[in-house]
Amino acid sequence: MTPPSPDDAFVIRRAESPADYLACQNAQRLAWGLADESYVVPVATLVGANLHGGLVLGAFRPDGSAVGLSFAFLGRIEGKLGLYSQLTGVVPEYQGKGLGRRLKQEQFRIAEAEGLCCVAWAFDPLQAGNAHFNLDTLGAHASHYVVDMYGPRTDALNAGTPTDRLIAVWEPHAPARPILPDDPFAHLPALIDPDGPSARRLDRETPTLLLEIPADLAALRSSDPDRAGRWRLAAREAFAAAFRAGYQAVGTIQEARQEGRRQAYVLHRPDPGDG
Repeated sequence: MTPPSPDDAFVIRRAESPADYLACQNAQRLAWGLADESYVVPVATLVGANLHGGLVLGAFRPDGSAVGLSFAFLGRIEGKLGLYSQLTGVVPEYQGKGLGRRLKQEQFRIAEAEGLCCVAWAFDPLQAGNAHFNLDTLGAHASHYVVDMYGPRTDALNAGTPTDRLIAVWEPHAPARPILPDDPFAHLPALIDPDGPSARRLDRETPTLLLEIPADLAALRSSDPDRAGRWRLAAREAFAAAFRAGYQAVGTIQEARQEGRRQAYVLHRPDPGDG
C-alpha cells in the first residue's frame, strides 16, 4: 500500500470490501467514458481474481470513492506465470498527475514480491502518449501484435476504429536498451514511409530500426480519418514483419520540428550474446 500525501488525498491499496469494488467499477466508467455497461468488469470477476492470485488496486479517497484503478489476473506470459493487467485507468480530473504511473508501479512491486515473472498488458500502438508511457516511463517492451483484439467498441476512446493492440511486458530485470545515434530519425532505417503512410521493406541486417506513428492520433482521426486508417494498416504490416524477424519495441523517440512533432518506436533485435 502506498501512503497518502497532502497534495493528492488518496491512498493506493488493494480492494478489500464490496464498497471498494463498486468504487473501482465507477472509476472505470469515468476513466473510459463508458456508456455501455457491458464493458464494466463485474464485481464478481474483480473479487474472484483478487482473491485467487490476481490483483485489484484502487486509488481511494477518504470518502471511499476511487479516482483510479488497476485490474490484473494470473496468466501465462511468454510461457511463464505472471500478471496480465486487463486495465489501468484514472478519472479525468486526476489524469496527467502521475497517478497511472503510481498504480502501475504498485502493481509491479506486488508482482515481483509474489515471485511472478512479469506483468503484461495491451495498448493501442498508434496512441503516442501511451507508447511513450509504457515503453519509456514504465520500461516495458513489446514483441506481440494482435489485430482487432476486442472487435468493434463503442467507448469514447475506441469507437469507430479497429482495436489493434501491442502487448507490453514489464520484467523486474529487463535487458539494457540500445544506444541510439544523434538524430536517430536521420540515421536509423525507418519501417514506415510517413508520406503514404505505407510500410517499407524490412532491412534485416540492421539491429535497430524506427517505426513512426502519428504524433496525435485523435487530431488526425478528427481531421483526416482516411489517413488515420492508412497509418493503422501501415503500422500493422510493419510491426508484423519486424516481430517475425525477432525485433522488439523497446522505446520511443520524439522530435519537434517547425512543421510539427514526430514520434517513432525504437525496434531492436537483441544479439544472442546480450544475455
